[in-house]
Formats: sequence, structure tokens, C-alpha cells
Amino acid sequence: MCGRYALENPIKNTSDIVKSVIGEIENLDNYNISPGQRVPVVKKYSNGRALENMTWSILPSWAKDKDGFRPLHNTRIESLNKPYFKKLLSINRVLVPCTNFYEWQKFEENKKKPFCFKSKNEAVMLFAGIFDGNQFSIITKESSEQLKKIHNRQPMIINKSKINDYLNIKNNGLDVLESIKDPGLEYFEISDKINNPKNNSKDLIIPLQK
Repeated sequence: MCGRYALENPIKNTSDIVKSVIGEIENLDNYNISPGQRVPVVKKYSNGRALENMTWSILPSWAKDKDGFRPLHNTRIESLNKPYFKKLLSINRVLVPCTNFYEWQKFEENKKKPFCFKSKNEAVMLFAGIFDGNQFSIITKESSEQLKKIHNRQPMIINKSKINDYLNIKNNGLDVLESIKDPGLEYFEISDKINNPKNNSKDLIIPLQK
């Protein structure tokens, strides 16, 4: 899964893949993005790609108990053949820029250790996402062998060479996703300060000193 991530310099870090910025997006670092926050995503328009804010987590219109329904911050790739998700994937695709993301490893009963992940080769990663209105969800898949020791799910990261393929809704979205190669990632344990969504500083992505 992906329940928390970081994004530094959103405008600068996406300047090579977007043509414009829509709305008020501040070029500020956010080291503790959590579901429910409005954050920058990349959308494709007829005149090019744009960076704009959307809310992370989808509350579907079909959810009967709106108060009791847990909004969908992640969508499993295995669920994309279900009617609702299949429709969104066919017409509503976004990329979610990210510089770091976090996962928690169970090491004792009811205890977890946080780890920070980042790309070995790129300043920014791009998660595959789908959206409904002004809300989006990050697509996840079974973790690679490298990540399984930490968590059994990971976000679907789009290779830069596949950006056009994924955002072009003429292409079968699932086929594109299934063609994606696992990116080179590195990870390290970090402070449990990340557990508190109110903490938001660069020291959250610094390796834990033991």
C-alpha cells in the first residue's frame, strides 16, 4: 500500500514533464503527505500536461454509508477490472509526483518500524493514479522481491518512458501498467516521528542513526 509520502519542490521537480500549472500551487516541500490532503498531480489536457491540486482519497458516489465508508487512498491493480475502477482507468488517469514514500515493517506483535524509499536514479517518482472529480487514488501492486521484506504492497511507479503511454486514454491502461518494469529503489529505516502526520520536516527522510 501507500499511506504516506513526501514531495519536494513540486513545480521544479515536474517542470520537465508538464506544460503549465493550474491554480495556486506553492513550490513548498511536504515531507508527510497523508490521505485527505490536497496535493499536486499531473493531468493530461488537449494542450498538454498540467500540474494541479487534487484531494488524495476517493469517496465514491456509490458508497451508501458516507460517514462509515473509508475513502480509497489506494486502489489495487487487481481491482481495476471491476466496473467502477475500470471506468476510471479508461478515462481518468493521473500521475502523482513523489520524492520519497514510506512503508512500515512489522517486527513484533503490534509493533512496526518505518522505512523511507526513494529512486536510485531520479529526483522524482511518478505513481500511477486514477481520479473521480477532484479526488484521486494511487494504484498499488504486489511488492517486488526487494520490497517484500518490508511490506507486501507497493505503489505502481511509472517509468518516464511510459508517461505518454499511461496518460493516453486511447491505450489500454491495464496493458500499460502490466508492461511497467520495477524501478530501482533504495530504502532505509527512519525515525518514528513520521508516525505523527503533524510532523513535517526534512529530518523525516534522514536515515535512522542507531
